[in-house]
Parts: sequence; C-alpha cells; structure tokens
Amino acid sequence: MSGVAGGGPASGGAAAGGADSAGADAAGSVTSGGTAAGGGAGSGGAGAGLGSGGADAGAASDGSPLSLAMNDVTILVPLPESIAEPVLLLGSDEADDGTPMVPRPLVERLDGDASLPTLNPDAYERLHLVAVRFDLCDHNAAGPCPASGDASLRLVFQPLSDSFGAEDVGFHAFYTIAESEIPDALQALIELSKRRTGPAEPLGVSVPLSEGNAQYADLLRAFVRAYGGEQRLVRLTMNAQPAVLASITWVFRGVERQGAGFEDMLIHGTSETTQQVTLVGDGFFLMTPVSDSPKGLALGLDLTAFEAASELEKRTALEAFVAIDNPLTSAPDTVACVGCHTSTVALASRSTDMGLDPQTLPGRFTTSFDVSIDAGESTTLDRSLRALGWVRTTPLISQRVAYDTALVLDDLARFGE
Repeated sequence: MSGVAGGGPASGGAAAGGADSAGADAAGSVTSGGTAAGGGAGSGGAGAGLGSGGADAGAASDGSPLSLAMNDVTILVPLPESIAEPVLLLGSDEADDGTPMVPRPLVERLDGDASLPTLNPDAYERLHLVAVRFDLCDHNAAGPCPASGDASLRLVFQPLSDSFGAEDVGFHAFYTIAESEIPDALQALIELSKRRTGPAEPLGVSVPLSEGNAQYADLLRAFVRAYGGEQRLVRLTMNAQPAVLASITWVFRGVERQGAGFEDMLIHGTSETTQQVTLVGDGFFLMTPVSDSPKGLALGLDLTAFEAASELEKRTALEAFVAIDNPLTSAPDTVACVGCHTSTVALASRSTDMGLDPQTLPGRFTTSFDVSIDAGESTTLDRSLRALGWVRTTPLISQRVAYDTALVLDDLARFGE
C-alpha cells in the first residue's frame, strides 16, 4: 500500500508548535493519565502501546502526552457559504497518494440501477467533506480497540447545493492508517487541538471552521489528504434518499475491499446487498428486507407490530436500540446499517410514548465524557437518517456517533496508562 507511510501531513502548513490552545484542555479532555478512562465502559484489559512507530504508549510521535477531546477526534464541518468554495475538500479532490478521496466508479456503482437512479446526475461533482472521524481501530467488531493494529480515518461526504444546503444523501468512507503511522497521526491531531476554539465537548459543529480559522482548516485538510485516498480506502457505504421517489425512503448499500477490488456488502441479517427503509411516521420505519439483529430491532421499527406488542416485548425492543447504540456490544458485523441510523430517533420516540427514561434501560454505554447530542436534531427528526452530517441546513449527530467518539478517548486513555 503506497501513500504517506511513516509520516504525518507534512504539506499544507502542518508544522508542529504554534498557537495557544484556548479551550483545548477544557474539562473532559484526555491526558496521559486518562482523566476520563475511569468512567468508561470496558476500560480494562489494555495491552501494549499505540503502535510500532517508536512512540511511548499514549504518546504522539514527539513523545508528548496526548491531550485530545471529543471535538478533536470527531469533527462536524460547517456548510460553506458557497459550494464553489468548499470548507475543506471535495470527494473528487486528490489525496497525497494522487488518487481521489472518493472514486467516481464506486459512487456510480452504489447509485445502482440506471433505470431508477438514487443520485442526481451531478451529485459526484457536489460531494463535500462534511465530517471527519479518527478511530484507533476499524471497529468492525464490537468492543474496545485491541492493543495493536491499524487505525481508521472515517469521512462523510454529502452533495451540497447553494439553494437548500445538504441533500439527504451521504457517503461514509473508511481509510486505513497503518499501525506504524499512528503516532504521527496522533501528533497531527494534537496540533489541531492546540488551535481548536470552542468547547472540548459535547460534539457540535466545529467552532474553528465556523470562525474561518484558516490555519486550522489547512492542518485538517492536510491530515485528511495524508491518510485518505483510494489506495487506503477499505469500505464505502451509501445512505441516500432518492429524489425520484414520492415516499420518504432511503437506500442503503456498501462496497468493501476484497483483495485488489471491491465487493458488494451484504446487509447484515439478510442475503441482500441493498436495503430500503421507508418512513411510516413518528419514528417508525418499514425495512425491505427486514433485519432483526439484535432481536427486537424489527419490532421497534414496525408501527403495527409495536402497538400490538406486550409491555415486555416493547421493552425488549427498546433494549435492542440501547444495544445498537453501545459500541461495546454492537458493530457493523452484528447490526445492519438501518439499526445505527434509526436507533437515536426511534429510542427517543418509543421511550417517550412509554413514559420510560432510556437512561434506566440496561446495557447502555457509560462514560464520564459528555455524550449529549443537543447540538443536532437527531432525537426529534425522523425525516432524515444521517448519523453525522446535515439535512438541508440542520446538523445531525446520532447517539452512536457520540458513544463511538467517547470510546476512542477511553481507548487512548487506557493505552496511555
């Protein structure tokens, strides 16, 4: 695999040192002592250091202790004033390896049947980077990250329009950061954190990018270009609402690297590679095909079945949503995409109707970080299934994304002990 092996983003102004870290070390950040690790679920069992690049455990490439917070490892990018001037990058822009961030052939492949296209014809040209996430592992399996292995860069791209903002279409791209590169990647994130204004937590739209901080944008753009690109891409998924359909329906598809090429991904719990999800109302959805993993997901999304269910069955459905949101118990290899994309609004709606506090349900993820998602409207808006991104000009942040982010920091603290 070619690219930027062994180095962080060296171009675009990514030199170390510099500005004061106003707000960067606010309450809830992770230092080498792991200030938030004690409250995090699954904080035991840590192994060796963060990689084989020569840095100490819990340290960046220059040996300094880590000091990263929620809004440093998950960054929601504001919408641009004009789509002619992207805040960061377009999907068609090149990474440092000379390949596009999002390959056009894969987007066209996910678009599906040409007789019933999912995307508008110019969608690829309007794909803007709207969210950046870093994780210490691929997290395709439930639980904390192992003590060794590659890290992951996760990017979200959406087609934008000057007239109404973001279309209800999203591409989630996963890129590999080699284990030997992790210390340099962490160092780059630390340099970004030094220039971050705004709160450390909870998650929200990036303050420095909203303020037009050019140095911060340059550093983040360089980081993405260094660790993105087609040669590092391992998975690309699509969650899109076709413009040609009268109903509010989303199409889920994905491709995953297998050897030298990409293969269609099966929807978990089915034998199909495409799933359609249609809004029925009040946070209820019709799945085609149906997936019921974990047990209770299908009941919790089915209006007729849920209303006819017993109180015990209803509670089991709510516990399924809790399990889906918990990264220690659920992952893409155990839950269909629809689960993570509907759980926030469905759990909020069902628990309100039943008069239950979802915090009292067993199996929920716990952490000392602030994982509230009030900066978005995912708990109340059922007309979009964006997990992290935008619909028109409304920001959306799912509960699962907040928990995932906290687990990254818990893992960093755990490895730094």
